[in-house]
Amino acid sequence: MLERRLLLSYFAAFSAIFLVAALGVRFAFVAILDQQTATRLQDVARAGLRSVLYGNQSLAIDKSEISNTALLTREQGLQWFDEQGRLLGAEGLVAEVDVPAIEGSREIAIGERAFNTVTIPILNPKTHQRVGLVRASEWNEQERADIRYLDTGLLIGTLLAIVGSGVGGRALVHRAVGPVAQSFQRLREFTADASHELRGPLTAIAASADAALRDTERDPLHDRARFEAISDGVKRMSRITSDLLLLAGADRSLERELFVVDPGAILTRLFERYRPLFSEAGVGLEVTTEKTAVVYGNPTQVERILVNLIENALNYTPRGGHVSVAVEPTRTATLIVVRDTGIGIAPEHVERIFDRFWRVEQARSQGGSGLGLAIARALARRHGGDVKVESRPGAGSEFVASFPIRPARVD
Repeated sequence: MLERRLLLSYFAAFSAIFLVAALGVRFAFVAILDQQTATRLQDVARAGLRSVLYGNQSLAIDKSEISNTALLTREQGLQWFDEQGRLLGAEGLVAEVDVPAIEGSREIAIGERAFNTVTIPILNPKTHQRVGLVRASEWNEQERADIRYLDTGLLIGTLLAIVGSGVGGRALVHRAVGPVAQSFQRLREFTADASHELRGPLTAIAASADAALRDTERDPLHDRARFEAISDGVKRMSRITSDLLLLAGADRSLERELFVVDPGAILTRLFERYRPLFSEAGVGLEVTTEKTAVVYGNPTQVERILVNLIENALNYTPRGGHVSVAVEPTRTATLIVVRDTGIGIAPEHVERIFDRFWRVEQARSQGGSGLGLAIARALARRHGGDVKVESRPGAGSEFVASFPIRPARVD
């Protein structure tokens, strides 16, 4: 529905623009033709004044002064009138019936023919009084033909432009609405997944509270178990809320948070923290640091990126597997590479794993809220870097967090 309405809006707007432009071109063309015709006929009419012979009380026309072949084209003519409007003489192509001479420019239609005319006064050179009129006329068939050709060209051009704008508008609308529709779809998925994630702890809290309220006999052991369930639910909801707030602020400027961060020191600290968890899970952990590598940004958020990538590798690497974390500086960036021998990711799911709350169905049993990788990528991009992944099902994954060697530009 949105795509159709937007397409109709594009089509109506472009059609209106093309129609207005076509009409503007036509009016301008006709105005120029009329101006050129009027100027040309004024010149012919003034030339016709040379054929006037002035008497005491009358006018005469000396036709030897004007030649149809020398002055007039085949479509032009001259007529002379006295002060009473009587025709004194004519030369060239003129109307076959008498039409009153009126000073100025006008069009005279005679049957199927139409003439453009310009009439100017004849002034007595001695008294400077008007004693007659001279009318220059031109058959406007060529002008009409030119206008017809223009109308045909404008019509065809406008129709082609409208059709082209419709095709182009459809492509533009598809490109414009596609990401919007995809965003709406992801928003719906996000809302459904967020509701699903929050419903679990809320259900546990509500069930434990209801059971405690219905139990008339107090049992310390039962009460403790219920309070622990409530506490666990609150902690889970609190973590989800904190993660969502962190994602919401991931587009804020780093202007006041720029520090020189040593990723090697962070990884050394994380190695000591996570070594017992990896040992308990039966997964090997190896950390390789580089003393000269530095990252510019928020130390807490840089650590959060690494924590999320390490925990992701731990969650999806089966017992007997191995996880390695290495700092690899390059000329333009500092790379932190997390490799695992876990279950891997199908190609169609590689980009989806960075969506909020998105998890492969078979991996939902691994726990987690589905926000870890989304947070890692959002924070890395906030620092001017990114998080990318290469993976094959059953062959493990390689996550690379990149940070520019120069501080990210702040707005």
